[in-house]
Amino acid sequence: MAENKEKVVTREEIIGLVQLVVIFTAILVGREIGNLYSSYNEVSKMAVNLNFSEEEIASYLQSAMQGKNTTLNIGLAITIPGYVGTEGQVTQTPDYIRKWLISITLSPIVVEQPQVSDITLNFYVEGEQVLSRTYPFPKQNVGYNSFLNRSLNLKVDDEAALRDLITRAAAAHGGEVEVTISGRAKTNVLFLESTLPFTTTRYPLVSAPSLQLLSATWQDPGGANITSSKVGETPFVTLKLRNLTRVHSLTQNVTCIIYKEGVTEPVFTKVKTVTAAPSTDATYVFIFTPETPGIYYFSLDSNGFQVLASSSPRLSVEP
Repeated sequence: MAENKEKVVTREEIIGLVQLVVIFTAILVGREIGNLYSSYNEVSKMAVNLNFSEEEIASYLQSAMQGKNTTLNIGLAITIPGYVGTEGQVTQTPDYIRKWLISITLSPIVVEQPQVSDITLNFYVEGEQVLSRTYPFPKQNVGYNSFLNRSLNLKVDDEAALRDLITRAAAAHGGEVEVTISGRAKTNVLFLESTLPFTTTRYPLVSAPSLQLLSATWQDPGGANITSSKVGETPFVTLKLRNLTRVHSLTQNVTCIIYKEGVTEPVFTKVKTVTAAPSTDATYVFIFTPETPGIYYFSLDSNGFQVLASSSPRLSVEP
């Protein structure tokens, strides 16, 4: 009769089996970590760009000033590689990405495409919020080589308040109005849900900008204001100008005409191109050499300001 022999599992075999299980589990975990890391990498590259021109928003603000019932249409493009327009990328990195700590990096196997759904948008004029709205969208994958386009319609309920903000800003900043559009797009990747913030600020012009005339006086070559001079000397008609805008440099022509009391025709005419950088003052001079004694005065004419001959300061020129 054959003797039944019970197979004895040795300690070495148990250790080997446990090692196989540990290795297999590590591979599975590593693959999942790799997948998660790859998906994180895709989200970290996501970009949002608002597609609207300065001319479009300027037209919208002008219509609002006139009391017209208008709606501003804004295109919003979301992409993974990143979209760079003339205004530059306006995306911030989501908060949760900065908090992730991945201590082990293995070769990724699967990349989950991020999804974007609802978009919350805020509209500010001169720092005052005039609109806050959430636009519902179904979840949609963000392709790697294409844009995910959204179209948003901005319609402000309190049009009187908007009109007041635009009017006051234009008066204070040479026709320029600060407009900020910010918001968040809801993002989903794997089991994570977060938001992708974006913001951009523009300074459209709602009226023709011009330099502001601060003063126009007779001065000597040393820069001191004068009321008298002598024949052969060179007094200046000095203009001090200010650019009230915050981002637009302004250039315009100024015509200076100098008259002498008792003489019908002007004794001096000069057109000069003047320029001032944003939020700065500029000084320009018209050099004039009187040839005969008498009382001289001037007029100035330019886009946005004017000095009449009747209100010009007088210069007495002696022999």
